[in-house]
Amino acid sequence: MQQVDLTTLTAACCELQSSWLPARLEQVWQRDRFTLGLNLRTLDKRGWLTLSWHPQAARLCMGTPPARDLDTFTFSEQLRHQLKGCALMAITPIAEWERVIDLQLGKRPQGEVDWHLYVEIMGKYSNVILANAEQRIVTAAHQVSTQQSSLRPIQTGDLYQPPPLLADPIPTLSETFSHWRGHVALIPGPLRKNLLKTYRGLSSALVATLLEAAHLAPEITTDQLSDDNWQQLFQCWQYWLTTMAEGSFTPGFRSHGYTVLGWGITQPMASTQALLDEYYTQQLAQQSFQQLHHQLQQKVQNCLKKLRLKANTFLEQLAASQGADLYREQADLLMAHLHHWQPGMTKLTLPDFVSGSPQQLTLNPEKNAVQNAQAWYKRHQKLSDRKPKSNRS
Repeated sequence: MQQVDLTTLTAACCELQSSWLPARLEQVWQRDRFTLGLNLRTLDKRGWLTLSWHPQAARLCMGTPPARDLDTFTFSEQLRHQLKGCALMAITPIAEWERVIDLQLGKRPQGEVDWHLYVEIMGKYSNVILANAEQRIVTAAHQVSTQQSSLRPIQTGDLYQPPPLLADPIPTLSETFSHWRGHVALIPGPLRKNLLKTYRGLSSALVATLLEAAHLAPEITTDQLSDDNWQQLFQCWQYWLTTMAEGSFTPGFRSHGYTVLGWGITQPMASTQALLDEYYTQQLAQQSFQQLHHQLQQKVQNCLKKLRLKANTFLEQLAASQGADLYREQADLLMAHLHHWQPGMTKLTLPDFVSGSPQQLTLNPEKNAVQNAQAWYKRHQKLSDRKPKSNRS
C-alpha cells in the first residue's frame, strides 16, 4: 500500500486551504480505532474531513460520510467536548518540509487560536494530538509513555513537542545542476537509495515516479548515468520542486499506486481529496477482505483437521472391532468345555462349534477357566461398543 508522502500531503493541504477555510466544525465521529471524521460546514457546502493515523494508510483528506454506527471511542468524545462548534481557521504545516499539519481552531474565524489539532502523517508513527493554546496536550489518538519512547513521550498534560528535526538538506529550486549532481553522486551507489538518503521530503513512491519520468531503470546506479541522463533527471527534479512551490498538482492513478505530479497517469482524478479517499477506501477494504479470508480459511482448516482426526480414530476403532466376535466365540467355547481345563494351563485346543476343526485358545495361567472366559466376554463387549449402530449384531 502506497503511503502518503510529503508531496501528496502538500497537495491535499493546498486544496483544503483553498476550498475549506474558514469552516465550522459541526460534528466529530470516529469510524474505527485509526480513523476520525470531522464534519465541516462553510458558507456554501458541507463535508467530512478524514483524519487517519493508520500505520499504512495515514492521511488527511475530504472523504465519504462515516457510517453512523455507535461511536464509543474516548478520543472522539474528548474532541467533541472541546471542539464542537469551533471555527477551523487554518490548515498549515508546523514547519517547512514537515509532515505534521496544524489544524487551528477557535471560537470565531478571525479570533484567537484556542486549539491546535496536530495531524502527524509519519507511517507507523502517525498520530493525531489535541493541544490547547498553551501547547499542552489535552488528548491524543495514541498516547506514548516514557517506557515506550524516552525521546518523545506523548501524554496528557505534557507540552507538545514536534517530532525530531531531520538532518537531511531541503531540496531547493535555487540549487545548481552541478551542485545537485555532485551531492547525489558523492558516494557511488544505487540512484534510488542515494536520492532518498541525500534529501528530505522524498519517498520510495516519489523516487520511483521520478526515475520513470526520466526514463531510467529502477535499479540503475549513479556511475551508470550519462550526462544526458543526469540532465533529464534534473529536469524532472525541477518540475517536482516547481509543482510543490506553485501548488499546481495533477492527481491521478498510475498502473501501480497514484501520483499528484501528472506522470504516468492512467486515470485522472478531479482532486487529491477524491484520489486519496478512493485509493485508501479500496485498499483498506481489500486488506480487511484478505484478513477475513485468512481467518475463515484458518477456521475451516482447523475444523477439517479435527474432523480428519476423528475420522481416523473412528476407522481405527472400527477396524479393531471387527475381531470382537472372535473373543465371544472363544469365551463360549471355553465355557462349553470347562471340564477340559486344568490349573496352570496356557494353551487349550478345543473343536470349533461350526466346523469341528481344532481351535487353540491362549489362556492366562493365573486365572481359572471361568475368569479367562469372562475376560474375553469383556473384551468382546468393549470392542462391540465401538461399532456403528448399523453394524452391531
